[in-house]
Amino acid sequence: MMKKTSSKSKVFDKFISVLSILLFAVFWYLGGDRSQHNQQAQLSYLTLQSELLEPAGSNTFQGVVRSDNESNVVEWISVGSGIGYGGEMVAGINISPSGTLQALAIIDSKETSTYLDKVMQSGVVDRILGQPIDTTVTFDSVTGATLTSTALMDAVEHAAKPVREQIYGYTLSESKSIFSSLQWLDLVAFVFFGVAVWASRTRNKKKVMINWVVLIISMGVFGFYSATLYTASTMGMVISGAWLYGLANYTPLILILLSIVYILYYNRNVYCQNICPFGAVQQCLAKVGNAKSSTIKNEFLLWFPRVLLLTTLCLGAYFRNPAAFSYEPFGIMFGMIGTMYLFVLTIVILLTSLVVRRPWCQTLCPINAMTDFLTFNKSWFKQVQKKRAKQHRQQRKQAEDGQCQSKTGGRE
Repeated sequence: MMKKTSSKSKVFDKFISVLSILLFAVFWYLGGDRSQHNQQAQLSYLTLQSELLEPAGSNTFQGVVRSDNESNVVEWISVGSGIGYGGEMVAGINISPSGTLQALAIIDSKETSTYLDKVMQSGVVDRILGQPIDTTVTFDSVTGATLTSTALMDAVEHAAKPVREQIYGYTLSESKSIFSSLQWLDLVAFVFFGVAVWASRTRNKKKVMINWVVLIISMGVFGFYSATLYTASTMGMVISGAWLYGLANYTPLILILLSIVYILYYNRNVYCQNICPFGAVQQCLAKVGNAKSSTIKNEFLLWFPRVLLLTTLCLGAYFRNPAAFSYEPFGIMFGMIGTMYLFVLTIVILLTSLVVRRPWCQTLCPINAMTDFLTFNKSWFKQVQKKRAKQHRQQRKQAEDGQCQSKTGGRE
C-alpha cells in the first residue's frame, strides 16, 4: 500500500513539474503580445501635436503635420533604455523642434513597483520636462531609490541622443557596456559563497562560530548596506534571460547562480543556512528569545509556497516585470520600502522569530520551493538516465547472446 501511494505521489510531482514549466511558457508567450500593445499605447500617449509619425532612425520618430503637400516636423518621439536594479527600463520622450523635453512615459520597467513609485512621486518628471537636450539630461537621484533613478536618467538620455544628433548634429556621451556596473560587491559575493561552502563542510571545532561570523557579516554587507538578497523576482529574471540586457547590480544574480550550481551538485542550498541576511536576522532574534527549534510539517505549508512562487513567476513573465509581484519582506527589513501588507508581514515574522526559529524560512520562503524543484528534477533526470542505460545494456546483452547462438548453430 505504501509503495502504491509513493508511486502515485511521484507521478503527481512529475506532472506538476512539467505543468509548471508549460504554464510559465504560456504566460511568457501571452505577455509578448501584451507588451507590444502596451508600447504602442504609450507611444500614442507621447504624441501631442502630430498627425503622423515617420521613422527617423532606430526607435526614433518625427511627428509631422501635413499642410499644402508639405510635412512640417512639430515634435520628435524617441525611445531609450537604462539599466536598473531589476534589469532594463525603457522610457519614451517627446521633444519639441527646438530641442525641449515636453513629455515622458515609462514604456517598460523591471523595477520593483515601490521603488519606481518613489521615484515618480518625488517630482522627477517635473524636473525633467522643460530641459533642453543640447546638454546631458540630468536630475538629482532619489534617496533610497538611486539605482532606479539612474536607470530613468540613462533611459531619457539614451532616447535624447539620436534626436540631439538630428537637431544639433553632435553627440555628448558614449554608450555604456551592459557589464559596466560590475563592482567590488560582486567579488565579495564569490568570496562569501566560497567561505560559506567551506564552513558548511569543514570539521573544524569552531564551525558554529565561523557560521555565525559569516552570517553576521553577510547581514551587514548583503542586507543593511546593499540589500542585495536574491528573491523570487531574481529567479524570474534568470529564467526569462532579462539579465542578458544588463543589470545595475549583479550581486543577487551571482548569488542565485552559485546557489543553483551548488544545489545541483550537492542537493543542498548553502545560501539559506550560511549567507541569507534575512535568515541571519531571524537567527539572531531566535538567540535573543531562546526560540525553540521546530520543523513545521504540514502539507499545506509545503505546497502553498510552491504555488505562490509559480504564480509570481507566471505573472512576472506575463507583465514582463518579475519584481512587480515580489512578496518577500526584505525591502521593509533592509530599506524600509514596501507596501503596508509587507510591513505587517515583516513585523509578524520578526516577532515570531523570537519564539520559533526561522519562521519565514519554514513557511513562505521561495528559495525552498526552488531547491525542491531543482533537486526533484535532478533526481528524475538521473532515474531516466539509469533506465536508458539499463535498457541499452539489456539490448547489447541480447545482441551478444544472439551472436553466440548463431555461431554455435553454425558449428553444429
